[in-house]
Amino acid sequence: MNRKIVLIGAGSRYFETVIGELAVTPELAGCSITLYDIDKGRMEMIKQAGRHIIKGAGADLTLTSTTSLARALDGADYAISSIGVHGPDAKWHRRDSEVCAKFGIIHTTGDTVGPSGFSQGLRIIPIYLKIAKAMTKYCPSVILLNHSNPMNPICRAIIKAHGINVIGYCHNVAGAVRFFSDILKVPPDELEVTVAGPNHMNWLLAIRHKGRDVLPKLKKRIREMDPQPRQTFARDVLNLLDVFPIGGDRHMIEFFPHAREATTPKNLRYGLEWRAHMIAKRGRLAKEISDKPDELVRRAKGELPPRIPKKLSPESMGHQVRAVALGLDKVHYVNTTNHGAVPNLPEWSVIELKGIVGSHGARPLFVGELPPQAARWSLATIYSQELMVDAAIEGSRGKALMGLACDPMMTSFSEVEPLFDAIVQAQGDRLATFKKRAGGRRRKR
Repeated sequence: MNRKIVLIGAGSRYFETVIGELAVTPELAGCSITLYDIDKGRMEMIKQAGRHIIKGAGADLTLTSTTSLARALDGADYAISSIGVHGPDAKWHRRDSEVCAKFGIIHTTGDTVGPSGFSQGLRIIPIYLKIAKAMTKYCPSVILLNHSNPMNPICRAIIKAHGINVIGYCHNVAGAVRFFSDILKVPPDELEVTVAGPNHMNWLLAIRHKGRDVLPKLKKRIREMDPQPRQTFARDVLNLLDVFPIGGDRHMIEFFPHAREATTPKNLRYGLEWRAHMIAKRGRLAKEISDKPDELVRRAKGELPPRIPKKLSPESMGHQVRAVALGLDKVHYVNTTNHGAVPNLPEWSVIELKGIVGSHGARPLFVGELPPQAARWSLATIYSQELMVDAAIEGSRGKALMGLACDPMMTSFSEVEPLFDAIVQAQGDRLATFKKRAGGRRRKR
């Protein structure tokens, strides 16, 4: 197969896994893989590790790298992206968390919703728009497989601004299916699960085991069992709304005003941790092990065996690329345009649900309407994020403020602009577009 696959943000350690999954997919023999990143050093480390993987797997793949976006995209058939804007040691992400805490908003994740999620969206969407614009010139028929957050706004912005075919991937639903299988004591691959809603906070709508409806049994067991790590707030939602939300507590709670109950990190409930503390802890751990040889570096040097996957990730990129390359339709949980699959959510909205992945990209499977109590919260997120998308596309301070004002974590209009300005100031040049101008809020165009 003579196809070109581009890995965007290829300095990410995640791409060692991606190269491994591509290498053990025999149908991709003959493909070329091009790594692209603005950080040449990190990218070259992944390239060296990848070459050992390809050789060790006996795969017929070629691997090259470039810091030129045009060269990377020229003639590409498929692209896989994983870009972050957290900054070195996640200091930019931590900065958002600390600014928000001064306003009594304690983020537990801060990459999808809330003021920290807005900051991340306004910083990363323009990067993706630049990439998507280049795609319209160098590879207009490309299919982009995205892994960056905020997932739905990124995908929506790419589609809205440039019409590039994009599919979003997240492993949260696969994790939830394993959770359900443990409760029901059946293998996860025997469960037929229907979900729909925004990424990181969608809804369990149906679950069947060998053709039998087991949703009532699952709900009963969740309500009766001891509180489970990462699923305690989810049980509270189930008890009140009678619908189980999927995403894990640290993501999910930020889609509700409940996230404002804790005004300091020590008051967080549900066993959750302040994001800034998580980042600091990770930094201390990294410092403690800094004197030890990095295993990825050693694999890149050939001092350790290459990481050839024996078990694939839930969203194995080898299988996904095989499906779009050969038209071998594969049913998978994806983030894609609704197109009427959930009639009481906007037709244009990007949501997470089961879809068919093939040469067309992703086509959502019909779900039906969300229960009204689930639709209410989903719509709040969709419209708030649509304003985020427009703000990023247009460089509009006014729409950024509107979108943040509509976010469920914001409980007073009076705090929206001061908080937004504090984040803009903390991020410096990364959000300079949205600084308040003399004579009004809106940026002059």
